[in-house]
Amino acid sequence: MSENLHRRDLSRQGYIAVAMIMASILTAFDVRTAGIGLSDLRGAFGLGFDEGAWLSTFATAPQILVAPSIGWLIAVFGVKRVMVAPTILYSAISVVIPFVHGFNVLVALHALRAVFLGMFVGATLLTAFRNLDRRYWIIALSFYVLRIPFAQNLGLYTAGSYSQTIGWQWLYWQGAIVSPMIGILFWYGTKPAGIDHALLRRADWGGMALFGSALTTLYFALDQGNRLDWLQSGLIVSLLASAVFLICAFLWHESRVEHPWAHVSVLRTRNIALGFAAIACFMTTSLGSSLIEPNFLASVARLRPEQIGDFEAPYAILLLAGATFTAVTLVRKLKQRAALTIGFTCFLLSAWIGTQLTSQWSLPEFRLITILQTFGEEIVFLAAVATLFSNVDPARAISLTAYVQVMRLICSETVAAIMVTWIRQREQLHSYLIGLHVTGTTPGWGTTLSQLASSMGMESKADVAKRGIGVLATIVQREANVAAYIDGYWITFAAAVAGLIVVALMKPSPSHPLTA
Repeated sequence: MSENLHRRDLSRQGYIAVAMIMASILTAFDVRTAGIGLSDLRGAFGLGFDEGAWLSTFATAPQILVAPSIGWLIAVFGVKRVMVAPTILYSAISVVIPFVHGFNVLVALHALRAVFLGMFVGATLLTAFRNLDRRYWIIALSFYVLRIPFAQNLGLYTAGSYSQTIGWQWLYWQGAIVSPMIGILFWYGTKPAGIDHALLRRADWGGMALFGSALTTLYFALDQGNRLDWLQSGLIVSLLASAVFLICAFLWHESRVEHPWAHVSVLRTRNIALGFAAIACFMTTSLGSSLIEPNFLASVARLRPEQIGDFEAPYAILLLAGATFTAVTLVRKLKQRAALTIGFTCFLLSAWIGTQLTSQWSLPEFRLITILQTFGEEIVFLAAVATLFSNVDPARAISLTAYVQVMRLICSETVAAIMVTWIRQREQLHSYLIGLHVTGTTPGWGTTLSQLASSMGMESKADVAKRGIGVLATIVQREANVAAYIDGYWITFAAAVAGLIVVALMKPSPSHPLTA
């Protein structure tokens, strides 16, 4: 009898582990492939550039509306009541979207779909901690971390290949297939749980509503800021002001309510505050592989997403397996600070290699950067999250989970928006500075134009000059882009150095099931 119960318990935990892996990877994969395939989606739905930008924002921003509070909802109502229905609804919406016409309907469906998507990854950590044996926590957490490099390495290939082979519709239908499987695994894997009426009576509904609304508003401002030129846009200014007001209202509310849901005091512990700072540094320095590398290959090397992903795909599975095993081993065998130091050192080396960038670089030159970035992402994020949960009071774990979701969405969007703006402005500056030395008075100007246009079979001087100037302008723009991306790598280098400083300020963490 006891042996049967033991087997049943192991099966149940296996279901939860697989569901958690699938939910966390689905979320990251969905966002990544939708972002990469946005140009194909604009063409398929007949949208302009601005409409496509808003569609992308509405497909992501509502994630943060419920993601911070999903841990509390699971603690009160249980996984089955909270998660099973959204997996079905998410699947249904994903099937329907490719057949929809009309911008307003598309926006509404994408926003609703994003709400359900935010629930998936928001539920994974607390579900694992409440339903898995403690000795499996570190494994579950490693797969939660795995979603980041997995989506980066394979998302490019998948998004590009869909539109070239089986159809852009699979950008949505991939989730429609996986989502019901997650619901089934949650149904059979979670422990039977009643409603926690005591916790429900202490519900801080106002805090949850204010926090979710504030972060969603802020996300809208961050995602649209670069396109609308930040403070030069009245809409961005209004969104930022609204977000600040809502955040202040949330802090005031949490200081007065009897049972605060996610009081900011949870961040006052030294290692927790430094752990979040380490995650912020991690998200900045990881932009080397998630943003700078693919953008360079697309804008300078002129490669399509499937061409970039085709290089990474054959190595991705082995690379991710090796990085995950290494990260788990380091966190289990070494102190978190030592693991963080190793991870940030990987980031430091990859960023330094990136600063050697030239216009001749293509896929092979990024191989070592990709390897170092993947190992750095796995090691740093796993060790940082282990640091957070090993230093928090278990009674406040739900509050901590809420702030983890803030870092996952808001911090990542903030550093990405800043990096995109930085690269755009640096490209403009470098283009101007290079242009100062390329004028009609530059020695050898006429000879250079003739050489540039000679391969085009031009005969008249006017044609030679016109074609030569066009080629020269392309070269100037290319080199300005290269210089801007080098500046971006220097930012990731500085973030890695800042991460090492943050780690040096940490105190030793107490023993915890995540690291024992």
